[in-house]
Amino acid sequence: MNKQFSQAKANQAVVLVHGLWMSRWSFASIAKHLKNEGFRVYRFGYKTTRKPFDFNMQKLQAFVNSRTQETVHLVVHSMGGILSMRTLPNIKKTGKLVMLGSPVNGSQAAKAMSQKTWGAWLLNHAAEPLSNGVIEPTVLRNSCMIAGVSNGLGISKLVTKLPEPNDGTVALVETQAEWIDIHMTEKTNHFRMLFHKSIKNKISDFLNNSKEQDEKESE
Repeated sequence: MNKQFSQAKANQAVVLVHGLWMSRWSFASIAKHLKNEGFRVYRFGYKTTRKPFDFNMQKLQAFVNSRTQETVHLVVHSMGGILSMRTLPNIKKTGKLVMLGSPVNGSQAAKAMSQKTWGAWLLNHAAEPLSNGVIEPTVLRNSCMIAGVSNGLGISKLVTKLPEPNDGTVALVETQAEWIDIHMTEKTNHFRMLFHKSIKNKISDFLNNSKEQDEKESE
């Protein structure tokens, strides 16, 4: 990495936000990739089901706003996308948003699980945000969604039949919204996208490009 490239990244950071039942370590592979790209990387951890969603929103807000960099991008997986979108009105930092398999329209699997005693218990505080998704977002960032279309196995298979294509947990239609600037797909499942080489490259390409370049490539 040349000196000029390093200086351009000096005031940019990336906050990684994991999904349901995962931890900040689930982003280890993507974190390493982005560090090699010259970004300062922070992994945000939160209790996905054991803490109220509002509490996690306040925690994410404080975490992002306390970064020293002027630009703080968000790279998020699954429910982390809903958490980030609902928190955006209170985030002061500028930057881009990359979502990986986030059911912004609400999760059919979560709705089905919520109707079962064991499922409602497992989801706990995550049931409402996963079921409803992102409702009428008021604050937007230049954004990209990468969705899996492997139609593979996932926890949703235990409770419902997802529309195809899907990543085994989240259906493609659950990730699509007019407010998302760029929407891409990869033939991978919901978990493997966290280690997928092509997805890692797409993330860094989106973060490195100017908004004008992104819009041109999406045409």
